[in-house]
Amino acid sequence: MKSILLLAVLVGIAYVIIQKLKQNESPTNKQPIDNIGSYFSLKKYFFTQSEKAFFDELTKQNNGQYTILSKVRLEDIVTANRSLDWKEKGIKRNYIKSKHLDFVLLDRQYGTIFAVIELDGGSHNSEKQGKYDKVKDDILNSVGVNFYRVKVGEDYAQFVHNLLNNMTRA
Repeated sequence: MKSILLLAVLVGIAYVIIQKLKQNESPTNKQPIDNIGSYFSLKKYFFTQSEKAFFDELTKQNNGQYTILSKVRLEDIVTANRSLDWKEKGIKRNYIKSKHLDFVLLDRQYGTIFAVIELDGGSHNSEKQGKYDKVKDDILNSVGVNFYRVKVGEDYAQFVHNLLNNMTRA
């Protein structure tokens, strides 16, 4: 008799949990698909003016040696270590999943990452952005990628020249 009562309680709890999960479904699943486009619009420009100027300089000096990628998710180039358990991986993944990198240069011959470049405009002077930048810096430096920060307004031509000739900045 006790086992039947216990089973009934467990079934009841399971039912309540399932109902709660159904209530928490994403609202996008409930909207008609034909209305979804009305919530979005195309951005006029892909790059900011500074990003466009830097991209143009990279393209001009590149000579086809590198593939230039822009606005790359940090998670596309780094991953949480396999040695972590699934819960810890999820926690660490939260650090990288929504962060983006301004530019990534791939070696055309091997497809390996040659360099990661961040353009730092005025917003990078805020305390909040500084914390985000530090997380990104620490992660990229820990994995050993060539990582550079360039201030908006810096001499892009000179920076790109030094970078592509495998020189370090003074």
